[in-house]
Amino acid sequence: MPSVCDRAGFPLLRLAELGLEVQLWPVAKVQFERFLAEPDGLGDNWYEEVLKQNARVSWRSASEEAREQLLLTAVLPAEALRFAAWLGAGFDLPTLEEWRNIHRALAGDILTTAKLVAVRSQAGEAARGIMDRLIRQLQPRTMLDLSLMRGGVVEWVREGRNWTGLGCPREAFWPNVWDPLTEAVRPIDAAARLPYFGFRLVRRGR
Repeated sequence: MPSVCDRAGFPLLRLAELGLEVQLWPVAKVQFERFLAEPDGLGDNWYEEVLKQNARVSWRSASEEAREQLLLTAVLPAEALRFAAWLGAGFDLPTLEEWRNIHRALAGDILTTAKLVAVRSQAGEAARGIMDRLIRQLQPRTMLDLSLMRGGVVEWVREGRNWTGLGCPREAFWPNVWDPLTEAVRPIDAAARLPYFGFRLVRRGR
């Protein structure tokens, strides 16, 4: 499973069997902050409102208990798509079917030292720090374990013309009994900032 990085220095996994690349983790705050610093970013006031839902923690010091504070949540799909456009051509939110196919593909991909070295060697400093921390905390056996598709946040996906979410956060972060392979999380208000809703992007056409 070859790896490259996005322009923020965070890993993308190439899934040739699915014809796309996918971000290894839900988008992190430090990753999104690269976009915020740009002239077309969403601005400090916007970010302050988002952080009220899920406070920021530094990737250098995040404890296991605060893991989800590394991840950007309380973001709406249109805002996620602005970040996708900033990353470049082909980036998009996944469809429900794509997300589940990615989940299945990563579940069958045994994590080896060689794969970790390959992914880590391409990544920027913050991404390497997050990866090292997750490896210590999770002791992952598969790429799915490392990806936080389980134990992360609920992630925005397209379901036809609508937006819904897939994921299974940790009980300590947001109590739930969701199975992302059989259940979608439909927010009562898709325009509300939800502290457990984040996103990861795919890149098609590479």
